Amino acid sequence: MSKKLLYMILAGALSVSVLAACGDPAEDPAAPTDDSGVEAPADEAEEPAS
Repeated sequence: MSKKLLYMILAGALSVSVLAACGDPAEDPAAPTDDSGVEAPADEAEEPAS
């Protein structure tokens, strides 16, 4: 009887995991829109120091 109960529990857990995987995909966390850490490109018109 205990093996049958174990098999039923394992089958239930497998069924739940398969059904959970078939749901809507999770939303990706929003990428930060704060560009404070990104520097603007240097002007190409500047001449290098001699």
